[in-house]
Amino acid sequence: MNALSWPTLALAILALPLTAQSEPAPGPRAGRIAQTLHLTDAQRAGLQAVRAKHRPELQARRETTRGAQAALQAALADAGTSAPQLRALYDQAAAARFDLLLARRSARQEALALLTPEQRLQAAEMRGAARERLRHLRAAAGLPG
Repeated sequence: MNALSWPTLALAILALPLTAQSEPAPGPRAGRIAQTLHLTDAQRAGLQAVRAKHRPELQARRETTRGAQAALQAALADAGTSAPQLRALYDQAAAARFDLLLARRSARQEALALLTPEQRLQAAEMRGAARERLRHLRAAAGLPG
């Protein structure tokens, strides 16, 4: 499995909400994943604890990444922005994306540790199927793969 699919797998497993609610209920996707993987009550509780633990950091890192990317896009649109300024903004955006990747990796590793080897394999297969569906949808819409 390539490096980009692991963060996505973690999101599928964790079904991380994008909101900052104190205790959001798991969404329908999380329920379907839990049912398909035949998670025990202890595993479900463990995954909820992992989501709750990592939610604030992930939200903060997503906001930082969005802000850095927006600053870079604005600078790119401004013809007066020098190449060194663009490089600095690009480096900031890349660092923010990398920090988010590491935070997702940490959450993913904790979540995967709660699963049996069979469940990890099944989750990887589910993620591959989901990626393939997304690839087909993007192709049908004329978007890059």
